[in-house]
Amino acid sequence: MDANRHAPQHREHDIDGTCEVAIGELGSPMFFGPSTITIKVSWDTDSNIIGAENVTEIKTDLHNDGKSLDSDNFTVTWHGNISTVTTHGEEQSDQSYTFNWK
Repeated sequence: MDANRHAPQHREHDIDGTCEVAIGELGSPMFFGPSTITIKVSWDTDSNIIGAENVTEIKTDLHNDGKSLDSDNFTVTWHGNISTVTTHGEEQSDQSYTFNWK
């Protein structure tokens, strides 16, 4: 797989379906090194207009003893349509990222 390409491995929506969190891995980790993951959050800002969305995407490293991303490596919590993604790795402290488009 091209290191700059990724397929989201996990998708989650808020309760009313206006916000989506997609988490994926870019390439694969080398030996016991970190993997690079993306966290992409999309908000549907106007359900009457196709493509009316606000998108935020970040890249960060996951230090997980050279293992690939799986569902044990993150949690997504919701407060309305504000999402917080917390990453968990064997070789790092938990890291939290909060997304709010307003």
